[in-house]
Amino acid sequence: MTTPPEMSPMGNPKPSKSKRPPKDIIKLVVAVIGLVLLIAFVLDNSQTVKVGFVFFSARLSLIWVLLIAAFLGAVVDRLVILIGRRRKKRATQNAL
Repeated sequence: MTTPPEMSPMGNPKPSKSKRPPKDIIKLVVAVIGLVLLIAFVLDNSQTVKVGFVFFSARLSLIWVLLIAAFLGAVVDRLVILIGRRRKKRATQNAL
């Protein structure tokens, strides 16, 4: 004999509470591992280094140098993709 599902005040059956899907658990585990690796990376690269720019030099923590370089690389990547899309769009418009 099965028991009927619980009813909400509106008379609709309440959804049963189920476990998290395996996909969500995998995402959570990967995020935790990534966070642990990021913390280890920051702690391992905390020494101060001299960085030369075009007109001056400065002493910065190595992690800041790496993070700034990664950020600037991501910005340049996005700009290159944007320029490529604009050229492609312009070429298809001119072809018509």
